[in-house]
Amino acid sequence: MRSQALLAFACSIATPAALLACAPALPPAAPDTSASPPSSASPTSVAPPPQEAAPPAVEQRPLDLTNECTREMHVYYGEQPGDGKGQAATVASGAVVSVPRNPDGTAVVWVTDDKGGALASVHVTRRMRHVRIAPSCMGIEAGSTR
Repeated sequence: MRSQALLAFACSIATPAALLACAPALPPAAPDTSASPPSSASPTSVAPPPQEAAPPAVEQRPLDLTNECTREMHVYYGEQPGDGKGQAATVASGAVVSVPRNPDGTAVVWVTDDKGGALASVHVTRRMRHVRIAPSCMGIEAGSTR
């Protein structure tokens, strides 16, 4: 009790700077939550919902084209020659080339003239493996065997 009276007397005659020592201790300050987190802290994130697994890719059968014509032939892979959505190619006489398929495994192959005009076409299904330009150079056919 005597120490409390002595402390009260000392605080009553103290300078303003010394009064800080006489003030009762304050509880520690709560952290400021309005400031942004330090740069080293990782922001709280919410995990995205699980996505459905993509269906497995369907393995497509290879599709080849054989040019049995005695001259180089122009072909077009796509719905309609000149539509800008397909692919034009030139196949040498006697050559065997790979033909691109659509994602569903189908394809349309055209024999075209040297200006890209349509001459003949064949629709290829998923089960077909070979396309053949006839020796006459005017026909095209597709099948599952050569």
